Amino acid sequence: MGTLVSIVFTSYNHSRYLKQALDSLINQSYKDIELIVVDDCSTDGSQEILQQYSSYPNVQLHLLKQNTGSYVKASNYGARLATGEYLMFAQCDDFAAPDQIQRLVNAFEQDSAIGVVYSRSNLVDADGIIFSDDFVGREKRFREICYRDTIIRGADMRRFLSFACVIPNLSAALIKRSLYTECNGLSEKYLVAADWAFWLDLSERTDFYYITAPLNNFRQHATTIRSKIKITTQIMEIYTIFYEHINRYNLTASDQNKMKVGAGAVWFWYFLENRKVWLQSFMQTLKRTFSIDKFSVYYLLLGSMVHIKEHFSAAKRKLA
Repeated sequence: MGTLVSIVFTSYNHSRYLKQALDSLINQSYKDIELIVVDDCSTDGSQEILQQYSSYPNVQLHLLKQNTGSYVKASNYGARLATGEYLMFAQCDDFAAPDQIQRLVNAFEQDSAIGVVYSRSNLVDADGIIFSDDFVGREKRFREICYRDTIIRGADMRRFLSFACVIPNLSAALIKRSLYTECNGLSEKYLVAADWAFWLDLSERTDFYYITAPLNNFRQHATTIRSKIKITTQIMEIYTIFYEHINRYNLTASDQNKMKVGAGAVWFWYFLENRKVWLQSFMQTLKRTFSIDKFSVYYLLLGSMVHIKEHFSAAKRKLA
């Protein structure tokens, strides 16, 4: 018997993607897993599909009686049932490479200080077709360190996370469950940015290990959780995270400025993703961020310029 891995798989109204997602986990080359499936009151036929998997010996199916209103709450519910040494949060619209868990588990043997192992992610469309990966567009320092499999010390990861969520998707990572407990789980005050806050908290406690192989497939489509939540709400969550950590870490003025510019870069990324919605939320975003920081407009615009530069640099690298 190997080390037990607990996979918390949360489901809500993504019936189209369930079979591919679940099959990719059940058919992992690493067999010492428990799969804890939590459905948050789906109404699109998801529960009927999930019932087909309930007879598997390593699958626990939990159909919640009342919708929690948040993937974060559903994830924490499942994590409280976990018994494995390692913990993974799998999203119901993503899917894994057959050897993902085996390679993540193996990486923990590199250094006892490692508490989180994660891989590069393919970005795939609604049909599962790869169109990019999450390494494209990363800032220069990250690319210099993470061009190969490597340990990322907590302080370095915290610096990376101060400017971008460099682990863009929970499904890409495996963590020591004891660390999840130390952090009191995922923060339920966030609707979309709980993972970012979680990684920042973990970076204070542990080191990370990065695998360059894209072992996770992160699906981009019109019905993701992020796509259903107002851009203003998402930006405000990012601002909340940034300002909490600015105060916690006693950052230098230079690093504080970089963090604020990072929020602007994320804001402009939303523009590239959905221009119409971005423009509709433009004034509300400026007003609400201004209430936190009187210089927010400056940082949002400066961050947008930085993102434009990175966007075109990434395009050039891709063509080279």
